[in-house]
Amino acid sequence: MSAGSILNEILKAFMDLARPSIIILWHLTVNYGLAPRYSYLEFINANTAFLTFYKYLFNSIYSDIIVTIMIFSAISMLVYNSFIKPYPATRFIIKMLVSSILFVESYKISMLFLKVSLVFYNNIYLLKPDWYNIGFSGLSPENALMSILLNGSFMLAIVLLFGILIIRQALLLFFILFMPLASILFMIPGSEKHIIKFYRIFFEVSFFPFFTLIILYLIGMFNNPYLDIGLIYVAATAPLFFVTEIYRYFQGSFNFLETDSIMSGISSNMDGISPEALLNGDSDIGMAITDTSGIGIPGIIDSNGDIH
Repeated sequence: MSAGSILNEILKAFMDLARPSIIILWHLTVNYGLAPRYSYLEFINANTAFLTFYKYLFNSIYSDIIVTIMIFSAISMLVYNSFIKPYPATRFIIKMLVSSILFVESYKISMLFLKVSLVFYNNIYLLKPDWYNIGFSGLSPENALMSILLNGSFMLAIVLLFGILIIRQALLLFFILFMPLASILFMIPGSEKHIIKFYRIFFEVSFFPFFTLIILYLIGMFNNPYLDIGLIYVAATAPLFFVTEIYRYFQGSFNFLETDSIMSGISSNMDGISPEALLNGDSDIGMAITDTSGIGIPGIIDSNGDIH
């Protein structure tokens, strides 16, 4: 059997498996990522095990933490008032009151966010009678290489979308469980912007699938496989630009990585640098080199480590 025939058999097997694979991946995405049952109702109608764990955290752990936080907040206010600037006692009392209310009602608040988002979500979701049988067009072109590229791109796009939706559900669990703790921390002076950001991110994560669904609704309307692939990629990533706090988080992470990379490059070019070499100008660190070793400027370190 020649190499060409083996390659043709591999290509044929891939094309035979591509369509069923895409259908399976899309069913998983719709059922576990897009369907209201898993994207919203599983959280709104929480099962007994989850509620038991939540109540245990709330009653046995968070209720003890709130006393510690109140004492710590009072001490922080006194220190802030004494050494930094006056901190109004009325404001501190109001913050403690608001924090206590948010702590007690945190679960109801999180469910309110989800229910409001579900109302908007259902208005789009119910427009299509069957999200499982969206007809992806043009997946079987005559050119084998083009078919592999198209089908492979579809698979990658669907896997990316499915992964992001599942991560979003995991984040919802995290926020629901830790929202009472975040509410307690609200009473600490200077924590307001961080706790508000915490609530804002939860609100944005709740609405995330709504923006995704609007984009996915356009699939199949234009009978263009390239556009369909692009819409799935956009549906998976574009909502990050609508949910601004998440976008800023990712942007900040990338900026940090970029800065870290630059600093690592600078650091790698500074091997072997000694105080003598730096002060005498004998080291090349990407700047102009000026040899001052023979000038005898006061305060320069010589090769013996002495100052002349």
